[in-house]
Amino acid sequence: MNTQKEILSFSEYIKYIEENYSRNSLFRGLKDKSFALIPKIGRDNYLRKCFEDKVVSLDKLQDLEEQTMNEFVKMSVPHLDLRAMNQWDQWTIGQHYGLPTRFLDWTENPLIAAYFATENAGTDAAICVTDRTQFNSGTDDMGDVFSFSDTDEVLLHTPSYINSRIIAQKGVFTVHKNPTLPLDQTNINGEKCKVDQLIIPQDVIGDFVKDLDWFGINRSFIYPGLDGLAYYLDFKAKGGID
Repeated sequence: MNTQKEILSFSEYIKYIEENYSRNSLFRGLKDKSFALIPKIGRDNYLRKCFEDKVVSLDKLQDLEEQTMNEFVKMSVPHLDLRAMNQWDQWTIGQHYGLPTRFLDWTENPLIAAYFATENAGTDAAICVTDRTQFNSGTDDMGDVFSFSDTDEVLLHTPSYINSRIIAQKGVFTVHKNPTLPLDQTNINGEKCKVDQLIIPQDVIGDFVKDLDWFGINRSFIYPGLDGLAYYLDFKAKGGID
C-alpha cells in the first residue's frame, strides 16, 4: 500500500476524501484491513483445484472460471436469460451474484465503499483507494474477458447499467490478467499499482454505520428490492441502528 491512514470518525473520512482524492478515484471497502486485493477466482479455495507440480496453473484457473460461468449462463435461464448478452455483461452479472471471476469490485462513491467496509465488520476495517487513470479502459473493443494485450496486467471495466444493483452501487471493476496477484503488488506501466488504505478502527465502526444510514446508505439502498429492504428493517429492529 502507498499510504495508510487511520480514520477516527465519519466526518474525518468525508473531509479526508474531499481533500485528497478526486472523481478519478475508485474505492473498495474491506471488512478486515488485512484482506488482499485479489479477485475471488484467485483465492485459496479455487487455487487448490488448479495446481501443477505445486505451482498454480493460470490456464487451469481460467478453465475453472469459464466452466463455472458457462454453467451459470445455462442454468440461470429460468430466472434471467443471459445467452444473448455479450461476455462482459455475463461476467458482470455473475460477479454481482458471487461467482468466482477475475473481476474485482470497486465503486465511484466513497460512501458505498464505507458501507461495504463497515457492514458486519468484526475487526478493523479499511477502504482502499486507487486512481482509475492508471488503467486502460477499452474493454468495449475486446471480444472476451481474457483478451489482454501484452502490456496490460489490469484493465478497468465500466459496466452497462444492466441491473439496479450496479446503478445503486456505482460499480466498476478492475479485471486482472493474473488474478492470484494482489493489485497493489501488480506492475502498472512499469511500477507497482498505487493504492491507499484508510483504516477504520473497530471501536468507531458502529458510529460509521449510523452516520451512513443517516445519509441514506444502508442495505435497502445498496441492494434495491424486498430482500435488501427486509434485511435493513430486521437489522434496525435488532438494534443495529438506533
